[in-house]
Amino acid sequence: MEIDISCPRCGHDDSVQMVPSAYAEGVSSSYGSNFTTGVGFTSSGVVPVVGTTTIERTHTTALAQSLSPAPAQRPVGRPLAIGLLLLVPDLLALFPMTLVILQPDDVGLLPTLFGVAFFLGALALPSAVAFCLAIGRIRFNNRTSRGRCAALAVWSSGVYCHRCGVAFWPLSPAPNIPARQAYAPEHFRWFVWNAGNYVNA
Repeated sequence: MEIDISCPRCGHDDSVQMVPSAYAEGVSSSYGSNFTTGVGFTSSGVVPVVGTTTIERTHTTALAQSLSPAPAQRPVGRPLAIGLLLLVPDLLALFPMTLVILQPDDVGLLPTLFGVAFFLGALALPSAVAFCLAIGRIRFNNRTSRGRCAALAVWSSGVYCHRCGVAFWPLSPAPNIPARQAYAPEHFRWFVWNAGNYVNA
């Protein structure tokens, strides 16, 4: 069986390319170095630190972004580190608050416990927000990872016409995807992300 890969809009097949190839052409990496300065702490005191670092940059064209098979994974390390750092004041306040509980004044034990819990909770609130952000990112990353195989199966069978600027499927890769119908790259991406169940992620 011969598959017709000619564009449904212009009818030509000389400017068509598989979507994975068109996407790969639009993504490139470059390497460079940056000059860095800082301060180091040694046993003899503070010393200046000067050096260079190697930087890797990824460049993506607008076409490659619009034909992306999945949303980018969201980094989790920074919110977790910020959440742990924001817990330090809460941990430092535990010892004085324990002393307040063990030696209650005329107010009584129950109001003292309530005040200490409120104070420690208020100190822990920023770190709780950072941890909630990290949990949201972890859920998003897991959701996109689960649907990536189904989305890649739909994405890899697509064809892009450079003459018309549309993407299409010569044969339907899934029941809800029409074959030989031209779509703008963003609409094509919607079908792919919908197949991976992360279109609304």
